[in-house]
Amino acid sequence: MGLVIDNIDMREKFKGIFRQKYFVDKSNIINDFNKLIEDESSKYVCITKPRRFGKTSIAAMLVTYYSKSIDSKEIFDKLKVSKGKSSDIKEKENEIKQCKEYQGKYRTIYLDLSKNVFSFETLDAFISSINMELKTDIEELYPNSKVLNAYKDNIVYNLKKLYLETDKKFILVIDEWDYIITNKEFSDKERNNYIKFLKYLIKDNSFLAFAYMTGITPIAKELSQSTLNCFSEYTMLNDDQYYEYFGFTEEEVNKLCSKNKKLTFKDLENWYNGYKSYDGKKIFNTWSVIHALNKNTIKNYWSLTGSFNEVKRMINYDIIGVKEDILEMINGNEIEIQLENYGVEDIRKESENNEPVKEVLYSKMVTFGYLTYYKGKISIPNEELKEEFIKALNDKKSDMQYFYDMIKNSDEMLEVTLHKNVKRMCEILDKSHMEKISPGDKLDHGNLKRVIDYSYFNARAKYDIKEESPDGHGRADVIFLPKEKNKVNGEIIIIELKVNSTAKKAINQIHQKKYYNNLKEKGYNGNVLLIGINYDQKEGKYSCMIEEYDINMKKLSTSESEAERKRRNEPESDVVRNN
Repeated sequence: MGLVIDNIDMREKFKGIFRQKYFVDKSNIINDFNKLIEDESSKYVCITKPRRFGKTSIAAMLVTYYSKSIDSKEIFDKLKVSKGKSSDIKEKENEIKQCKEYQGKYRTIYLDLSKNVFSFETLDAFISSINMELKTDIEELYPNSKVLNAYKDNIVYNLKKLYLETDKKFILVIDEWDYIITNKEFSDKERNNYIKFLKYLIKDNSFLAFAYMTGITPIAKELSQSTLNCFSEYTMLNDDQYYEYFGFTEEEVNKLCSKNKKLTFKDLENWYNGYKSYDGKKIFNTWSVIHALNKNTIKNYWSLTGSFNEVKRMINYDIIGVKEDILEMINGNEIEIQLENYGVEDIRKESENNEPVKEVLYSKMVTFGYLTYYKGKISIPNEELKEEFIKALNDKKSDMQYFYDMIKNSDEMLEVTLHKNVKRMCEILDKSHMEKISPGDKLDHGNLKRVIDYSYFNARAKYDIKEESPDGHGRADVIFLPKEKNKVNGEIIIIELKVNSTAKKAINQIHQKKYYNNLKEKGYNGNVLLIGINYDQKEGKYSCMIEEYDINMKKLSTSESEAERKRRNEPESDVVRNN
């Protein structure tokens, strides 16, 4: 074992992963890769996924399995790869045969192209350091090798000579392939030279039996058609082959929950599910699931993996419709758009200060794991990411002051609603309306609902918000259900909207449709606020009415705005009437 050849760190990493309480067996990917060994048309595979989706874990497993100087039989005899994966009997027998044949057969070369790179003054110096580590390994593994007598500052030359001398091919595993490309510390010239180095290292070299390359950013069209066209590439936008090995499937998370006993599948599903494979199967973020299970706590672990500043920067691009799309997705909606892979060439264009078009921007967000894409629609995958987007929009230092102000007002809107202050509710709604609805815009039920969405934006921190939810005998416009920790005593809010009518009629509809049915049976025990909101187009004003009930629907109080009473010809001022 060495620093580059049969990497000792990767062996120790996989052994540690294997011993974890919440280990998930992804070894069947080896059965898939074994079929590609020494196949010139298929032996180069590049798989790119967001951070914390298990890419390096797969790399560690490959190094441990294929390396000649690593005794891995005891581990892999316990894993799926040793038993084959095919439903066809003959194919399964061949998989088992290949597993035994290829295990420990090769010398592996592991390169983490992000590790310690900035301790060198130039990129050439970094590559030379890898070559010197290779020399150290050759001295250890092949002390009498003639390669050492004429060792050059050329890693490809040295590997070719070693192959000619030993007649043994290598398995190449490259991790963080795109780090040098995406890092702004490197010049365009250095990036171009780096791509040339990769081509020299990988393409058409007889000493390679198989090459696996991984990172976050895809190679992209231009490079895949020329410089690195030897690779079969699989990305977040295009992976019908290996998607199940990166992230956790629903079946895998169910099994992990059975080991945990404290957290349920539903707990994890709400927060960490939502990435979609090419055929719609849901994928969980591995990092967040494992942390939640180890800590027995559901919370946002994404922020531990790095800064969300990149999303803030992307949102701040002055591209028409992006900010509105983000808000729509935060509200749980999908956006229709056709995307293509985001890749290295797009990064080059960014470095030339070319602002991306919307399609490229969203492709980037899918590539980085901020959004998911399925059947021509993008969406925010889960509650964990939704929380990060809300944080990004709440940043008053960003180029989103208008959105920040609207969101800031939403804290007060929830507070005055819970205090049944209908006068202040109407004032906030009037202000939000002026900010969101432009003069001349068609005011329909949909636009009115958007005003409500933004007015109660931050309520998502305390409530699960259901829109057009089938409850009782119809679909309520908006229902606010207290999150789990406030489920017993938190108030339930049911909102119905009207245009050119009255708030009272909106509340009457709630009663007629019985949107509040079965709340107690679902575990809720707090008071229920029925809220009717009406917008009068002629007057340009909102009117509000709140009826408060206990969980058994015994009426406690009624609150209504002056505008509501005027519409019903009742000249009283704003008051709360207790029953």
